[in-house]
Amino acid sequence: MRHLARAITFSNVIACIALFVALGGSVYAAGKLDGRQIKPKSIPGNRLKPRTLTAQQVKPRTLTGTQIKANSLTGTQVVGSTLQGVVASSVASIQYATATVAFSGASPSGETGTANCPAGTSATGGGATVSNDELAIVNDSGPTSTRNGWTATGFGEAGTTMTITVICTAAAAVSG
Repeated sequence: MRHLARAITFSNVIACIALFVALGGSVYAAGKLDGRQIKPKSIPGNRLKPRTLTAQQVKPRTLTGTQIKANSLTGTQVVGSTLQGVVASSVASIQYATATVAFSGASPSGETGTANCPAGTSATGGGATVSNDELAIVNDSGPTSTRNGWTATGFGEAGTTMTITVICTAAAAVSG
């Protein structure tokens, strides 16, 4: 009991009271604080819980592409007309078409083939490959003059093939 009496000093009593007031005050503040009492722009983004903001709470034109997580948006979540200066904004869907040419080995000018886009689509890219790199080569490839297919010319020995692939899309207009 004497030991306890020596421990109860004025400074110890004040320290305990200060501790309880400090702890009780923060608990009281946490229970009474709401969004109306927080000053605008006073909370940094790293203090917000993940997934607590909705799209309606984000001010338009405040996010940049570098602030959006890669692969977090789908095409249906982007309004095409908002993509200024992006030619691909008119892309509805991508389709691939192929054509295969068998080499005879006898043609001095090579074999030519064309992969055509489905009706209503235009070529946006393409290329060609050969079945055996040691026995055949692709000489050249490029879009057709009407931009609705991809043409390639190659040379190869009999028994080898060349496959031409065209990438097609429904585009508003194709130029160039």
